[in-house]
Amino acid sequence: MSDAETSTGDWNDVPLASAPPATTDGREWFELPESTWGALIGWTAGTARMARVPDRVESHSTVITTSGPAGDGWEVRPRTLDDQADVDATINKYLQACGAPARPPGYRWFLRLPVGYSEARLWAEVNESLSPSAIYPADVAPRVAEIVAGMYAGAGR
Repeated sequence: MSDAETSTGDWNDVPLASAPPATTDGREWFELPESTWGALIGWTAGTARMARVPDRVESHSTVITTSGPAGDGWEVRPRTLDDQADVDATINKYLQACGAPARPPGYRWFLRLPVGYSEARLWAEVNESLSPSAIYPADVAPRVAEIVAGMYAGAGR
């Protein structure tokens, strides 16, 4: 598939790699954050513009915060399989509310940006274009789709 094509297929159509992809031809690859917006941006960009790499849950951390009479505290511990299942469920629930299919677990997801775009520029455009009150999928998904489509259309790739 060419870079201009976006797949309406399935997350399993995203090419599987053994290592994170390298920047080539002036097009930056960046790891999508493990978040609802990261997953939504990847999906709206299309499977042809992504790559996935197997992930290991033990490479992640979970921060536990507490608040009580003695004050606030936090603890960092290795992420458990149950923690990861919760993260995946939250992301997939959001994706489905946006009209996108659930993402399979166990991968790190990478997006190839068009020439002239950086991760910082993408996030700046997303943050500038979305109202702070835009938290619901019905508010966020159409605008993110417009931003991502404009990003690739404007680059001519």
